[in-house]
Amino acid sequence: MLKKISLILVMILLVTGCQKVTVINNLSDLDNQKVGVYTGSEYDQILSKELPNSTPAYYNSYNDQIIALKSSKISAFLTDEPLAKEILKNNDGLKILDTKLTEDSYAFAISKDQKELKKQIDKILTDMKESNKLKELEDKWFGDDESKKVLEKYNYKSSKKIKFGTVSASAPFSYMKNNEVVGYDIDIINYIGYKLNYEVEIVDMAFEGIIPALVSNKVDVAGCSIIVTEDRKKSVLFSIPNYTGGIVIVTKE
Repeated sequence: MLKKISLILVMILLVTGCQKVTVINNLSDLDNQKVGVYTGSEYDQILSKELPNSTPAYYNSYNDQIIALKSSKISAFLTDEPLAKEILKNNDGLKILDTKLTEDSYAFAISKDQKELKKQIDKILTDMKESNKLKELEDKWFGDDESKKVLEKYNYKSSKKIKFGTVSASAPFSYMKNNEVVGYDIDIINYIGYKLNYEVEIVDMAFEGIIPALVSNKVDVAGCSIIVTEDRKKSVLFSIPNYTGGIVIVTKE
């Protein structure tokens, strides 16, 4: 009987293959591993710098990366720290490595044809920082109290409009809740629209479409945890930063 069981096990291993399980505890453990990156992000550049021997695997959503990680198709994936913390809230068995790969500024990307709008947005963001309004919104959307995560509403009429591009899968910056796009960046742009007497039209899109949409004036402003980079500055304007963070690595416990 034991010989029969052993024979069955050998046959299973021959058919499925015997995969080596690698425990990831630090950055060096990802050497020669497959690591997930979000399509259109700068993560692949950071990965090639920090782990030149690793292989990037491209995904169009974090949900796909989470599934790939849990099924061991990838050993880890890169993301922004606030997004990583949000992912861990909803997914058991994952962890964030202690090593932070970057220290970054996050801001609204603005069409180069909207220089005056950029000045107005910068003024309001500065006022929000000085009045602690920005900190209040950060505490609300990055905190653990789900009951507080509701967009502020403003009663005003306007004939002007801001088209705001975002990715509604970037919690806590921008995500779907009760069939509505909500989040930190959405609350901020709604407040800015109120102050400038602009109606805000949310345009949901893929991340890789954000910069092209700004360049072609399909949207005026965009926000969804967008990191300020020198390369992006060639194509778009940036507001003053509304958040400071960095990129981390999510892997299995």
